Formats: sequence, structure tokens, C-alpha cells
Amino acid sequence: MSINPLNRRQRILLRLILINVALLSATLFWYGQQGKNIQLAIAKSGQNFYSYTLPGVALDRAWVQNVALTDVALNQLLAETKATFIEAVRLTAGESRAWADMGCGADNCALATFYNLDAGGTIEAVVNLETAVTVAFWQNPLARPGGSSLIAAKVLDIAAANAEVQAILGDIRQQEQVMVPMSGWLFDDACRDQWCVDLTFHDPAGSGRIVHVFVNVEQEQVARVFYTRGRANQPTTAIPPMQRYAFTNGCNEQYGWNVCWEMTAHDGILFRDASYNEQLVFASAKISQVEAWYPSWPGGYRDEIGFNASVPPFGDTQVNDLGAGFEVRQLFTEFTHWPNCICCYRYEQIMQFNADGSFIARFESHGPGCDDLSVYRPFWRIDVGGSSADGGRAVVWQDGAWREADIEFELFPFVDDVAPDGTRLATFDGDSLYTWQMTRTDPLGLDEARLFVLQKKAEEGDGPIPTGPGDTFQPPRQWLDEEPLPGQDLVVWFVPLLKTRKSDPLWCMPDPEPGLNQCMAILRVAPAAELRQPTLAEIETARATPVATPTAVPTPVLTPEATPTPRPVEGDDVADLILNAGCGSCHTIGALGEARKVGPDLTYMDDVAAGRVPGLSATDYLRQSILEPNAFIVPDCPNGPCLANIMPRDYGQRLTGEQIDLIVDYLLTKVATAVTPAPIGATTSLSTPKAQPAAKTTPLSPTADNTPAVAIQILLVTLVLLLTLFRLAGKDAPEARE
Repeated sequence: MSINPLNRRQRILLRLILINVALLSATLFWYGQQGKNIQLAIAKSGQNFYSYTLPGVALDRAWVQNVALTDVALNQLLAETKATFIEAVRLTAGESRAWADMGCGADNCALATFYNLDAGGTIEAVVNLETAVTVAFWQNPLARPGGSSLIAAKVLDIAAANAEVQAILGDIRQQEQVMVPMSGWLFDDACRDQWCVDLTFHDPAGSGRIVHVFVNVEQEQVARVFYTRGRANQPTTAIPPMQRYAFTNGCNEQYGWNVCWEMTAHDGILFRDASYNEQLVFASAKISQVEAWYPSWPGGYRDEIGFNASVPPFGDTQVNDLGAGFEVRQLFTEFTHWPNCICCYRYEQIMQFNADGSFIARFESHGPGCDDLSVYRPFWRIDVGGSSADGGRAVVWQDGAWREADIEFELFPFVDDVAPDGTRLATFDGDSLYTWQMTRTDPLGLDEARLFVLQKKAEEGDGPIPTGPGDTFQPPRQWLDEEPLPGQDLVVWFVPLLKTRKSDPLWCMPDPEPGLNQCMAILRVAPAAELRQPTLAEIETARATPVATPTAVPTPVLTPEATPTPRPVEGDDVADLILNAGCGSCHTIGALGEARKVGPDLTYMDDVAAGRVPGLSATDYLRQSILEPNAFIVPDCPNGPCLANIMPRDYGQRLTGEQIDLIVDYLLTKVATAVTPAPIGATTSLSTPKAQPAAKTTPLSPTADNTPAVAIQILLVTLVLLLTLFRLAGKDAPEARE
């Protein structure tokens, strides 16, 4: 029997097609598995959270480290300490200026950072990438760097060996982290001064809460384990999808202004060489960190914004024409799924340049952060010197008159005791004069800020600025050393304090819908023809409104002070009252609140309240604790001795008598079983970071280099496909031979 040639051809083609399909399926399956493995490694180890950088700023960090170690003097210094290499990043054109005479320019030099585990602080080195030479190095004993992919593995190993962590989370290497490893601090622990990193996980018990594991890197041990409350998902239809790690460096010349900007690794956008009508107004402006402070821990994070920071850029840089000026605006977001995240850090850095010669430095936080009560502190550094050979001068409004400052100084508060026109500071640079004013934005008038005016020194923030110990305002306070100001180039640090509120009016909280209720700090710097001393009548009018008295060296404020017009706490039942008053942010109260926080456990107050203070009944003691929280301080709290001034002192003004009675009666019952609320934000509904790189981003590779395997698979598929097409188009078809 003869075989039909047409059937044979069809069979050959069919085999080729089947082989093609099989290879394609195998390739797709391989890619899918690699993607899953990569994402699993990212979520569980946390090492690759920071590994996404644009091709223009990508860096071989191991090579930079090796170059730094070839410097004999630096190598000797490192050998004398217990130092570990933690990061290397490219320097921008503006950051490289201090080493321009050593060949540094845009992106051709890098900063290598080592941490001194013996004494604390960093050892920094600048490496010229073209010449492979270390051009400078120095020590910064107060630096507390951010978390990095190179330190994440060490931190994870320390946490995994802790018995308490194992009891709560099991093997944390198999648990997904819900946030990037964050550089954090604790007010009542060694983590205030030492370098600590926080790891975050979902509660395996399914409560919807988040487990925080604070690791002290210097002591190589777990400092604290505690919980914070999760949040239910919110609709995100109003939030357009945006590209991650998207930004655009550039310059703009408009409305008399000429200014350039560039994204830094961790100091936000660096605005530089800003001139108005061809006269330099400021040499540089940037945000070195955003410190988040949570009274319920008590502690917080040192957020950084930039292409290699914990809160990276999002959605590209916008340049908007405002009609009488223009603005440059950049969004920074930790997660791709805001607001359905755990600690929703979402910041905007904005610089506005107006046609009248004024400029505005603006910061916005969209919240809500890791807890309902918080304070955000962006650290602006503005270099205003350099346009005049005569140097600058700083003049401060104080005691009803403008007075010139002889030495470096710190102002607090900055928004009170202002001149009749609302300004507090004036700076001269040669013949030019600028006045500085913070625009009030808080709906309750609780605006606060610290201002530092320092003599400009290249080693004090011209280059990259590492963060300092928490709640210390260092830097810049570490550089406040009574240097003379007259005739010197000046640097102004502006640090506003933005306090969140959960109750009406909402502030720094994106409830009830995303994009609303953000908080903002606005610093307006405007040119002036002269600095006029006001009349006595103008001064008396300005003094008609009572203001706070400035303090030279203030004591850290742990919680927002009592408001001038306290808002009532809303709620008719105990669960709502405890939630809205913020009690659960600091205390465990039966099924309400979070454990291991700053306040004592109130679950069993029915058993202990009567014996706490001699002469006070249980009811009277609880009422006193609510109305006068400093009257009696319980000796033991979950994380050590209890602290005074942590609990708000305005509940007598914010709670009605009936509400206080409800809370007291509830605390005197068996609250351990009294209320069982539904879990907030079940594990399955809380978004975790997917860590998807932007289209512009360098693709993430698995640990092993799979490039050859990928090339072979693509080649095989291509060859089979070409052979199939060749057979389909072949000219030896049976019809042609007949």
C-alpha cells in the first residue's frame, strides 16, 4: 500500500506544530515558576524590596565595596572597627559638587556606606567609578541608615532565632513580610540611639493585626515584638494606576525662574541652582528624611524618599503651569496598592516658583501610617547662600522686634510669636532680602515646626544625608555648634510637625475615601524690599492673640498637646468610644486594642483597680486615670516602666460624663469576654506589596544568572517556528510535482 504524499506532509507539519506548542508551553511554565519563585523570595526574605533601580542609576555594589577597600587608609580604619558594608548608591550632579575637583560629576561617582557595629554610626566613602579610586571618606557617628537588601538577610536571621518570634510566627522565613524592612526607633529602648530595623508580618492567628519585630542590629538581638491594628480595604477607583520608580530629571525656565532638579537615592528630589531674573535664590533644596512618630509604640520610622529608599518615587515627575508660576511635583509611595496597605506611607514633595520671585517648599502626607495617632516630620534642607561675596545674615523676629542672629540657632515653635505680617525669619544675601513664613494648614490650628539656621559647610549635608537617631532632630541639631552667621553662606532646615487625627476633623487620614484628608506643610519664602520695624500699634494688635512661648532647647513632646478647641470623641457604645478615643492604640482591653504596646493591659481592671491607690475606690481610680493620667503612673508596662505624658490629658474636655461612665463601667466588668469584634482587615483581604517593577525598571533576575537558559529556550522555539513556516511555504508540494 502506498502512502499519500499529502498525508505525509500534513503529518510532518502536525509534528512540528506539536513540538512548537510543547516548547512554548514549557517556556511559559518555566517563566511562570521563575516569577513565582522570585516573588516568593521577595515577600519572604525582604532582601529584594530595594533592588529595583532604573538602568541609569544601577550599580555593581560589590565592585564599589572592593574599590573602597583598596584605599589603604580607609581599609585600616575599617579594620579597627567591627564594620559591615551596607549600601552603595550613585551620586547625582548636585551631590557630587563637593568632589568635583576630583573628577566627580553626574552619576560617575558613588557613595559606599559601612556601619560601625562597635560604636555605632557610619563610615562613608566616595568612589570615582571611572578611575576606580576612593576620593574621600569620613565618619558619621550619629548616622542611622535605612534598611537595605544587604542587611535584610542578617536582620531576618536574628529575628528567626528568637524564641518569642518563633512562638508567634513560627519560621518567619516562610512568612510573607507585609512591609519593607524599615529603619526604626523606640523612645524607651536602646533602639532610640542604636540602629534597629523593623520587620512586619500578618498575624498568623488571622486577627488582621500586624506583628512588628524590632531587631537591634548593633546588639544582634530582637528588641521588641508588638502588634498594630490592620485596616479594612477601601475602594481604589479614584486612584489611577501609576508606574513605580518613575521620575524625570530636568530643568525649567519660566516666569523669570531657571531651576534644575534630579532624583537622589534617599534625599528626595534635589532642586538646585534656582535663580530668579538671573540672581541665585537658593543653591539646593531637598528632603533628607521623613520621621514618623507613634505615641502608642512609642517610636517610629525614619522614612527616606528616593530611587533607593524605603518610599520610592511613583507616577513620574510633574511640571505644572499655574498661570502665575509653575510647580514641580513628585509622588513617593511605598506600595503599589495604596490605600489598601498596612502602613500607607504616601508622600509628595512639591516646589512652587511664582512670578513675583517667591518660592514655596511644600510637603504632603496622605497617611494613614501604622497607627491612628502619629506625627510626621519632613526634614527640608535649603541652601540659600552663595550669590553674594559679602555672605549672608539671618534676622529673627523676637520680643516685638527684628534682631540679627550672631550664631547658629534653633527656633521652636516657628509659627508662633511672629511679626505682624506673619513672618518669623528674614535672610539677607548681599542686597537681596527674603522673608520666611509657615502657612497655617491644620484645621485646629495645631501647626508646629522647628527651624534651624546654620553656617554652610560642605560636610554638613551638601552630599547625601543619612538619618540620625529618632526623635532627636539629628541632623541638623548635631551641627548646631555656635558657629558665627554674619558674612557666611546660610543653610535653613525646616522641620514641620504634622499630627494626625482619627476623629473629626480628619487629618492625615485617607478616610472615608482615598485621596482626601491629607495633611500638608507649606513654607513660603518671598522677596522683600526692606525689613521694617512695625509700629507699637501693629505689635499690640499682633499680640492680641495668645501664643505659645518659644523654648531654646525643648523637651521632646510625646503626644499632641491638648487642643485649643478640643473636639468631642464620638460614639455611643464602648467599642466605638475606645476606638475613637485612641485607647486601643496603647492598651489591650480584652478583645479590643493591641498587645505589647506602650500602655498597661486594662483587661482585668475589675480585679486590681480597687487596690491601686490607697483611699480611692475602683471607680474613682479609673475616673482619675482618664481625667488626670499623670496623677498615678503604673510602674510596669509591656515594654518596661510606664512613662508620664504619654496619655492625652484632654479627655475631660472631649468625653461627656455619660461616656466616661460607660468606659469605667466596662472596665469594671470581665472585659476579657465582654466584646468579640470581627477581625479588622482579614489576612486574605489585606494587600501585600507585589513589588512589581516599572516598565523603565531593570528586570529583576533570580539569584542565579539564567540568561543562557533563556537564550537557549528562545532559540529552540524560534528554530522550530521557522522550520514550520518553511514547510508550510515549501515549493515541493505534491501538487507542484504532479
